[in-house]
Amino acid sequence: MRTPKYRANDMRTTVDKLISESEALLAAIGEDGAQRYRDTADALQRQIQRARNHVDDLQYATVRRARLAARQADHYVQENPWKTVGAAVALGAVAGAFIALLIARAANEEFGSRDDSR
Repeated sequence: MRTPKYRANDMRTTVDKLISESEALLAAIGEDGAQRYRDTADALQRQIQRARNHVDDLQYATVRRARLAARQADHYVQENPWKTVGAAVALGAVAGAFIALLIARAANEEFGSRDDSR
C-alpha cells in the first residue's frame, strides 16, 4: 500500500511532467505560430507590392493614353478648326436647350403646386 507521502510525490512528479510537456508544446506552437505569422506577413507584403506595381502600371498606361488622346484632339482641332467650332456651338446649343427645359419644368411644377394648395 502506498503511503500518503509517496502518493503526493507521485502526483507531484505527474504534475511536473504535465507542466513540462505543456511548456514544450506551447514553445513548439509558439515557434510554429511565429513562423506562420512571419510567412503570412511576408506573403502579404509581396501581394501589397504587386498591387502597388499594378496600380503604377495602370496609372502610367492611363497617362500615356490621355496624352495621346490630347495630342490627337489637338491635331484634329488644328486641322479642322471650323468643324470644331461648329461642333462646340451645336453642343452648347443642345446643353442650353436642355438646361432651359429643366428650368421651365421646375418653374411649372412650382407654380402648379401653389395652385393645388388653394
